[in-house]
Amino acid sequence: MVFIKSLKNQVWTLPPDIRDLIPSDHICYLVESFVDEMDFSEFETRYDGSGHPAYHPCIMYKILIQSMLDRVRSSRAVARNVRENIVYMYLAENLQPDFRTISDFRKENEKLITAMFKNTVKAAKDLGVIGLEQ
Repeated sequence: MVFIKSLKNQVWTLPPDIRDLIPSDHICYLVESFVDEMDFSEFETRYDGSGHPAYHPCIMYKILIQSMLDRVRSSRAVARNVRENIVYMYLAENLQPDFRTISDFRKENEKLITAMFKNTVKAAKDLGVIGLEQ
């Protein structure tokens, strides 16, 4: 019997555009466009610039929205997805926040994240992308 030859050890001469690996109709592109249009000035005022540079709140919010859509609750699972899942890698712009960073961002910005999530859901509903029926 003949099988398709594996390309496991194939060396890529040019790295692919990460978007080539994600279907063009994937929800992550909608997440990205929604989040890129949001105002993050309220988040940005919380960072005073001291210490280690922070991940941009836009990136953190993108991965959190995607994780909510995927019903991934655990910060450890979100961090694993950012390392292993091509969609999360794309939304995180190839950065890899660890689980503590993700957890701390959620805790420190809970009210802002909740308000922004409501706006995201409303915008998606208005566009007919989602329905809120059970």
